[in-house]
Amino acid sequence: MSQAPEPSDNLARLIGQDLLSVGRVPLVLMVLVLVSALGVVLITHHSRQLIAQQEQLLIERDQLDIEWRNQILEENSLAEHSRIERLAEKELEMRRPSRDSEVIVQ
Repeated sequence: MSQAPEPSDNLARLIGQDLLSVGRVPLVLMVLVLVSALGVVLITHHSRQLIAQQEQLLIERDQLDIEWRNQILEENSLAEHSRIERLAEKELEMRRPSRDSEVIVQ
């Protein structure tokens, strides 16, 4: 007994024969439409990836900006004259000279 061909085989063969019988122009146009659709899908996917990357970079920029501001505040607080004077008096035991101990060089 021979097996009957699968209906999907017949359908695929019929579609192929129908496409070939219509001529080349519609076939070429169909291929171009499919290629165009694939291009749209790929470009959309790439655009979404770039937008997600941009969002990550903006978040990172904001974090770095906050860190930069904190560094500037810390630098300013460490460079204050009162702090430097306090460290000089405490760690180096430095004192302001009195008027009697000042020597004027001419």
